[in-house]
Amino acid sequence: MTPNDREARSTAETFPETWRQVMTDPRAFFATLPQVGGLGEPSTFLAICAAASALGHLLLAWGFRGAIGIFVLQVVGGFVTAGVLTLVAQHLFDGRAGFEATFRVVAYSAAPLVFYWVPLLGMIAWLYCAFLIVRGLEVVHGFDATRAVLTVALGLGALWLVTAVRAGGPAWFRG
Repeated sequence: MTPNDREARSTAETFPETWRQVMTDPRAFFATLPQVGGLGEPSTFLAICAAASALGHLLLAWGFRGAIGIFVLQVVGGFVTAGVLTLVAQHLFDGRAGFEATFRVVAYSAAPLVFYWVPLLGMIAWLYCAFLIVRGLEVVHGFDATRAVLTVALGLGALWLVTAVRAGGPAWFRG
């Protein structure tokens, strides 16, 4: 089933099959992923993954507010991450795709987030998300692996730096 076939049905109906394909055959999935078609379907996929993660965090006694925070952070983070990766890809590495195609990659790369709440497995899930983003950027921006990895590293590094500065700065920054 290609992404175009899935879009004819609701995201909730196709979620299990889409999730399985992203997780097990990302190269084929991203090779057939349309670069246009709106943000609705990928946003819904991202929201379902974030909701599963939030529910898991709720089960781990993070509380309702903590679970809502995780959900919002992951959904909003998907949009922000796509924006930053688009800027890095286009301005540093002459990437050919725009925000929509990059967001689609980021949204579907959130598939491992369903395990983010599991102790220890959460870090592996996060790393697999980054790997999936690299694979997707190779396709949509026409990158080799090196440029895709550098785009992700620089983009996530910039996001970390902004977050650290907003939180008072990293220890080395405060002096």
